[in-house]
Amino acid sequence: MMRLLYPLIVFVCVILLSPIAHGAEELSSFKLRFCVEETEYPPFNYFIRQNGIKTSTLSGYDIDLLERTFKPIGIAYEVLALPWIRCLKDVQNGSIDAAMSASLNRQRATDYIPSIAYYYLTPSYFYLKAEFETPFRIDDINQLADLGTVCGINGFNYQNFGWRKETPISEIRTLQHLPEMLLKRRCKFFLARKEILAGTLALAQAGELPKTLASQVSPNSGKEPFHMLISKRSNYKDMIAKEFNRKVQEMQANHQLENLYQHHLQQLTHGGDKGSDSP
Repeated sequence: MMRLLYPLIVFVCVILLSPIAHGAEELSSFKLRFCVEETEYPPFNYFIRQNGIKTSTLSGYDIDLLERTFKPIGIAYEVLALPWIRCLKDVQNGSIDAAMSASLNRQRATDYIPSIAYYYLTPSYFYLKAEFETPFRIDDINQLADLGTVCGINGFNYQNFGWRKETPISEIRTLQHLPEMLLKRRCKFFLARKEILAGTLALAQAGELPKTLASQVSPNSGKEPFHMLISKRSNYKDMIAKEFNRKVQEMQANHQLENLYQHHLQQLTHGGDKGSDSP
């Protein structure tokens, strides 16, 4: 009798246990892929310096936030530093699951799934103090183009500055070279988020350069929200959005996001180039 029942018992056990085993295998076998701008976006993502030399190890607010979101729930992931245009393209086609630190415009809101905003920046324009001995006023940021060449970064979104697509802008590849373009008189102005430029100059140990620059907040613009852009083609898009938004809301409620931002700002401005554990 037992000899007849044995195959049936084995069959039932296989049926009952297979879905559980399959689910565990799925959880442990996939790895999420995120991308950030390869030329750095401090203090949100940047490469750690060792004795002033750039390493290949990423650090920053974004990096820590991803760790706090996915590590506790056992989700493997990696962060790739890519040219920004390629980063966005790879997210759109689904080869990467999401991009960090992205501003929104109408096209991006259509092409991706944006997370809730997890930090805010100040759209600003910069120029050399020596070029304008007396303060000047504009009512529309596009008026800068009437006063001289305006520069920005290739692939960056300036619509939230109030910048119109038809207004000419000279694009370069890296943020850290924008001040140099002013000094070489290749640009009269450049557009940048104030907090990012401060982090970039600190990371580059720019010394006295910031003292030569003046800045104004872009007219008629408020604080600009930044998001994770999640691929609509990712197999894990719903899980990523749910877990990331949950962690952001939790950390906002506990004021931990501001503490995390201040931590990395201190790392940059006070020579913490070796990296350290976040608070």
